Amino acid sequence: MGNLWRKALGFNFPKRIIGSLTHANYMSIITIEDLWKVYKGGIEALRGISFNVNEGEIFTILGPNGAGKTTTVKILSCVLKPTKGKVIVLGYEVPKECKKIREMVSSVPQEFQGFADLSVRENIEYFASLYKAKNKVEEVLELLDLKEHEKKRFRNLSGGLKRRVAIACGIVGNPKIVFLDEPTVGLDPESRRKMWDIIRALKEKKITIFLATHYLDEAEKLADRVVVIYKGKMIKETSPRELVNEFNSSSLEDAYLELMRELRGENFEKRNSDY
Repeated sequence: MGNLWRKALGFNFPKRIIGSLTHANYMSIITIEDLWKVYKGGIEALRGISFNVNEGEIFTILGPNGAGKTTTVKILSCVLKPTKGKVIVLGYEVPKECKKIREMVSSVPQEFQGFADLSVRENIEYFASLYKAKNKVEEVLELLDLKEHEKKRFRNLSGGLKRRVAIACGIVGNPKIVFLDEPTVGLDPESRRKMWDIIRALKEKKITIFLATHYLDEAEKLADRVVVIYKGKMIKETSPRELVNEFNSSSLEDAYLELMRELRGENFEKRNSDY
């Protein structure tokens, strides 16, 4: 089986890596099977990845720049069409039923700008009107701890407050899934911890969080499960703790870096000698 997996993936990965590919088959709110995305010029951004996301969990996608993380999120949120493969979100197929999917998911991009001359409340009210959810504005202001800032213009907010407004605009429509792209990038440590609390609060409300982050400490603190992709290929689907234990590391960051070195072949002989 190990050799067959190696051939299927197109890489000579150690058996231990391939052995960790697992797919939960219960409470799945997102299902991806053999997903490919090939751009013009034959650039293969995704090469047959498969995984499931369970309802109500915080699921994090990890990988180096160019691994295919952003492409995956864009396909799941109906921004891009897949080249081939099966993609089911909330029981609906991408791209055939994207209209229904868009009504139930929300994507909060890293580059969210907001309406500079509108207040915090007015920004949130605008997005609420799109989803006919104006009755949710007060609840979202409270949840994101924005009441005291509701009259401030968006242009005058700090980076941390702008990120909170972005998430408020993203959840005011009461989505089942929220895609968060680098929600704490550029924030100071205190603002980052505040954002972590907000993400945990969203989970408590039974919202499924699909988190894309470069911060490994963030993934370790927040994620129930992580998926690692490398050069468009699915490498691991596991929990942060399981990945840490597998590499006998003290943190997810150390385990991840060890995995990246192994994928590049740097530690292949060393790791094989351990077994």
